[in-house]
Amino acid sequence: MENYKSRLNVPDKYKWDLNDFYKNIEEWEDERKYLNSEMKKLEEYKGKINDPKLMEEYLDLYNNIKCRLLNLYAYAYLNHDVDLNNSKYMKILQSVTSMYTDFNIAIAFFNPELLDISEEDFNNLFIKNKNLIKYKNMLEKIYEKKKYTLSQEKEQLISMLSETYDSYENISTSLLNSENDYGRITTSDGDNVEILLSNLRKLKHDKSDKIRMKVDRKFYKVIERYQNTYASLLNNFVKNNVVLAKVHNYDSVWDMYLKDAKLTNKIFKSLQSACDKKIDVNKKYFYLMKKVLNLNILHSYDTSLDWNESSFEYTIEEANNIVINSLSMLGREYTDKLKKIFDNHYIDYCGYKGKTNGGYSYSTYDKPSRILMNFRNTFDDILTIAHEAGHNVHHQFVNEDNYPWYRSQAIIICEVASLTNEFLLTNYFINNSKSKKEKLLGLENIIKTYQANFFGAIMEGQLEVKMYDLVENGSSITSDFLNNEISKLLKKFEGDSVKRNKYSKYIWAIRKHYYMVYYLLSYAISVSVASNLAKRIINKEEGILDKYYKFLKCGSDMDPINVFKILDVDIEDEDVFIKGIEYFDEQLNLYEKIYNDKEV
Repeated sequence: MENYKSRLNVPDKYKWDLNDFYKNIEEWEDERKYLNSEMKKLEEYKGKINDPKLMEEYLDLYNNIKCRLLNLYAYAYLNHDVDLNNSKYMKILQSVTSMYTDFNIAIAFFNPELLDISEEDFNNLFIKNKNLIKYKNMLEKIYEKKKYTLSQEKEQLISMLSETYDSYENISTSLLNSENDYGRITTSDGDNVEILLSNLRKLKHDKSDKIRMKVDRKFYKVIERYQNTYASLLNNFVKNNVVLAKVHNYDSVWDMYLKDAKLTNKIFKSLQSACDKKIDVNKKYFYLMKKVLNLNILHSYDTSLDWNESSFEYTIEEANNIVINSLSMLGREYTDKLKKIFDNHYIDYCGYKGKTNGGYSYSTYDKPSRILMNFRNTFDDILTIAHEAGHNVHHQFVNEDNYPWYRSQAIIICEVASLTNEFLLTNYFINNSKSKKEKLLGLENIIKTYQANFFGAIMEGQLEVKMYDLVENGSSITSDFLNNEISKLLKKFEGDSVKRNKYSKYIWAIRKHYYMVYYLLSYAISVSVASNLAKRIINKEEGILDKYYKFLKCGSDMDPINVFKILDVDIEDEDVFIKGIEYFDEQLNLYEKIYNDKEV
């Protein structure tokens, strides 16, 4: 495994290329100045949008600015994430964040004015100016929110007060990835390594239980020291959302989320019901882990361990080829889009201190998505490439078939595209393995992907629900509250299968997902659909690829429930989630069978 001290040491071939955004900061600055000038034109349409022709002009200008502003933000955000200590990228990120506030202030008049139009006049807009039809779905979604939209003055004030909205996540990310000193550890292989959030999981794979325990203790002692800071950041983020929901006349943040996402309570009741009925399957997962690892006690710092001793390491080039081969069953059109990712430097692969942890695919309306990861030469890294490439290819399909303002989709749609790739990749690995260990490695990853994204996501999603309930009832989120609640949830989901230590209660502090409202619960829906979809693709169900392509091409002008129906899936039906858990259970049984079979 190649260890890089900084970004300067990483070969260019393993860095993303952002030149199709801007060649340099000077070009970025020229664009910023131009957009600042263009934004002033938006307010010239104040009081005039009831004229169908002027409304078209406004919407054309608005969408052009929004598209270009997103590119401006992306360039600053992406550069900042790969070089957190570089003040120039922090500066331009802050600058464009401020521009978003100005943009929101400039457009604050539009929604109230649109909602002042009578229903008859609203419908006549599209008769008098047929060019507005391309914006009809977007305008209808605004018009539906008449009850939740405030006066122009109030909307402008909210925009000004929301300027620091993203700062809570940014501060947390900087502390976790760049500011905190977690110390160093000497691994079982004799390597003296600095402990980072980006390599924490890797270090917890060490074969020595003493090393794993030391890593866990060193890392979480630092988190413990600053637990009140992390809780305060979450509290302020949640309070902001609660205030925004209240002032916009929603019953709660949950009510706002459901209405914005076009989802129903029935979906989540079905999800929770299925989870409660089958929660013992999650405990079975940990008992199987304990058996396979041959441990008398499964400690919390053991749960990241590979179930099989594996010397398998992969180069970046090998990982890319495996992803291409494993997804070939999705057809030529899909794999051609997949190859674009690798051929055009859309991925920033390597990890080092000063780069944000984790992985993501970042999309704008008219530029190819970019993928960030921290490659460590493991099978998990191949999964990350497959997962994030799923988002990237999905984005390519969406961009080809939709107007820019519809080139997005709900999280629960997007994650199906990524998780399906993970299931297909690991299935390919099982079928093409030459040894028992390789088959078990593939199965292990299918199992872990499902467990983390269903039971793990629901568990932490329930903590998020409790956060919002607490604040909406007039209290504040504290570290004591978070520590107590996550401890109770761990007991509920794991029973006595895992022995947790005093540091386990701090896991909430390192989760970025809490800054993405109800993202985790959406993941649980996605993994249920994806596991069954992958099974149908593997079984070569007639017409499934056509349905999947159609699914991937849908834009935001379609509601999620109807998008899923293209795949013949009703996400309000509890059976969707029960089938997903049954698939997970089947993989656990298959793993145990192969593990016990001496002839394999």
